[in-house]
Amino acid sequence: MRPLRNQCEVAVIGGGLAGLSAACHMARLGRLVTLFEASYMFGGLVATVDEVHGLGVPGKFSGQDLAVHLLDAARKAAVQIVEAGVEKIETAPQPRLRDAEGRDYKPEVIIVASGASLRKLGVPGEEEFLGRGVSRCATCDGGFFRGQDVVVTGSGDAAVEEALVLAKICRRVIMVCRSPLKAKREYVDRIASRDNVTFIWDSQITEVLGEQGVTGVRVRDVKTGVQSVVECTGLFPFIGVAPNTGFLPAALLDRNGHVQAGDDYRTAAPRVFAAGAVRKGYGGNIVQAMAEGIGAAEAALRELENIS
Repeated sequence: MRPLRNQCEVAVIGGGLAGLSAACHMARLGRLVTLFEASYMFGGLVATVDEVHGLGVPGKFSGQDLAVHLLDAARKAAVQIVEAGVEKIETAPQPRLRDAEGRDYKPEVIIVASGASLRKLGVPGEEEFLGRGVSRCATCDGGFFRGQDVVVTGSGDAAVEEALVLAKICRRVIMVCRSPLKAKREYVDRIASRDNVTFIWDSQITEVLGEQGVTGVRVRDVKTGVQSVVECTGLFPFIGVAPNTGFLPAALLDRNGHVQAGDDYRTAAPRVFAAGAVRKGYGGNIVQAMAEGIGAAEAALRELENIS
């Protein structure tokens, strides 16, 4: 039997699909894995998805269903779950990690799979009305807006998918889009068939209005500069994502904040690997996130075999 020299032999940062897949794979291969997740919601952004597509399996299930399945699998594989974020890591002379609770760890290898967060609009009223009309999860909060008018801003897959969820329960969904829709053709066709979805093109939101809750948004036409007010009780911003890399050394990041790692998932730091949405070059789909997690785990396993 292998001696238990280090209870945190492998540190996996992030409880999204890539992180859970990496942790589960390493643990099943007999390694001692500790998974760190700052949010109460495992699965990352996919946990907010109403219906998962692209896995090639029959049946309808949500992103949360998938996340719960992977989390259960990780626990059954004896992954140690730490429900705390990571404050910082050091890479030399060997990896060191401190979590948000001030606890220190000395893993042999680190897999960074901290994912990404939805970008904020950065306009007046956005933070003030968060949870009082501003939401970033239609699956979670859509029921609060049943029979009401809501605004979704964004033009990608996430924005259109959220609008589709809301269109089932809201009276009217207004999509504010700065550019033409960039979503999958399937999503575009489905949203075009909804009678209660309308579009405001070439526009962006400049302010969230309200008192006790959201009452409307101020919209600016980017071509003419003309501003108008759209009345609504809810706002769902989906204008892209930003990588969660604030705890990492700047030397590992590109100018946009993504971790620079090649197809072998190795970063510039020995024994530090990266996978999923946090990594430069990630393709953005669910299958790839899970595959990258397993790929990073395999690369980390080879590194462990070299240093043991």
